[in-house]
Amino acid sequence: MQGQDMVTKTKNPRLYSRLQIAAQQLRKVTDRQLVEAAGITAPQLGVLTRVAAAKELNQTSLARDLRLNDSAITAMVKRLIGLGMLEKTRSETDSRAWVLKLTADGQSAIDRAGEQMLSINQKIDAE
Repeated sequence: MQGQDMVTKTKNPRLYSRLQIAAQQLRKVTDRQLVEAAGITAPQLGVLTRVAAAKELNQTSLARDLRLNDSAITAMVKRLIGLGMLEKTRSETDSRAWVLKLTADGQSAIDRAGEQMLSINQKIDAE
């Protein structure tokens, strides 16, 4: 917060600082709207859509694809499993491996979030 206060007090904040502030505000607004519409945040939507697009995807590959650390993916996957949007199943090609699968509730959340994201993108384009 203090860094943000310093930026707003100066007459000509640097462009980079303004972009950081705008990005943070956009993330907050987007997450709030997605939670209201679909019960998930933008990062959770990213996880669900990546899992939906893959035939078989394990957590390590998911973390790599989304450029997130393993602990962040583990926490997010655990939460999405708890919400009934993802499940872990045995791989069809390697019975020792576990892969992530989208549930019907997960697909429903993607569908609801997709409508909200269209609205958000239209507002951004209008600006």
